[in-house]
Amino acid sequence: MDSKKRSSTEAEGSKERGLVHVWQAGSCSGTPERLSGWGGKTVLQAALGAKHGVLLTEDGVVYSFGTLPWKSEPAEICPSSPILENALVGQYVVTVAAGSFHSGAVTESGQVYMWGENSAGQCAVANQQYVPEPNPVSISDSETSPLLAVRILQLACGEEHTLALSISREIWAWGTGCQLGLITTTFPVTKPQKVEHLAGRVVLQVACGAFHSLALVQCLPSQDLKPVPERCNQCSQLLITMTDKEDHVIISDSHCCPLGVTLSESQAENQASTAISPSTETLHSQGEVFENTPVENVLPVATELNVGNGQTTSSDALSSQQDMGKTEMSSARNTPSYPDTQAVNEYVQKLSDLPVRKNSENGEKPVPSQVPAKFYNIKLFLELNHLSFC
Repeated sequence: MDSKKRSSTEAEGSKERGLVHVWQAGSCSGTPERLSGWGGKTVLQAALGAKHGVLLTEDGVVYSFGTLPWKSEPAEICPSSPILENALVGQYVVTVAAGSFHSGAVTESGQVYMWGENSAGQCAVANQQYVPEPNPVSISDSETSPLLAVRILQLACGEEHTLALSISREIWAWGTGCQLGLITTTFPVTKPQKVEHLAGRVVLQVACGAFHSLALVQCLPSQDLKPVPERCNQCSQLLITMTDKEDHVIISDSHCCPLGVTLSESQAENQASTAISPSTETLHSQGEVFENTPVENVLPVATELNVGNGQTTSSDALSSQQDMGKTEMSSARNTPSYPDTQAVNEYVQKLSDLPVRKNSENGEKPVPSQVPAKFYNIKLFLELNHLSFC
């Protein structure tokens, strides 16, 4: 008994398929009511505008209902039941679309028909306020010679624009507004133009709001994407690094390969020797600069390294530098940590105080005014050696 009831219910449900039910906002009853008065054919597709609708039946016939101000006959402006679009009789329509105040249809051959309000060129007709009956729209690709007609698969309508998806998965647009996606500022566009921004991509579907558009685009296959190497081929370091900082992830793709620039052995040796110890000419020239500096600005007294008239030969200075450098390096080896600048200054001060005490004991006067260059060479050498140790 239950199986018989279920089968009878399914049979009644199959009869209800394809029947149109409508309801309006602000009506006393929100219950959907069947749209009557037109024979109740099986409907395959329906599309709604602001105040009108379009129906596509299973036999490829199109009906319009609602408020149709673009119609020429007064009885058709606000019909009580859906009216047949006679201009499409004999054409097998496969899909329909409705904008706010205009409509469109696509036949099985890919031909587009538009009708309704045309104040913004949304029906692809120039200098005409209304298009009362479905009018064929010519869409041809100017990039081909001779011109070839473009077959359309789908339509989408906004308030002032229309989009068409071709069989080659390209978008064609006409009407008014930046929602067309065209590279133009001249409106209305009454001749359909290709949307170049999506050239080369496979578009699956188009959709329109009142003043905006959407395209559903197929993802690029993985084999078309070039693989990004993870590490550098030269130094094997990561090419992309991520750093967490204050709840933000910073991604860096900047990479400077340390093996990108190679030095010859002679250049490397020269640079290493220059970094470890300064040249004799540099020390001597720097000593000459300091030689003209008053003693009270740097150190209060001179040293016993002064020979005769306070001048020394470069060989004596170099030997003194080498002896002092050896002494400093040997003391640095015996010291657990390298001396800082203050320790070096105290050591030099100690050396400078020694001859003063000897001269005082012997009754000799200190050497005034000038400090030998050799003293400053030793001090500078110690400071540079300290920096190289650090």
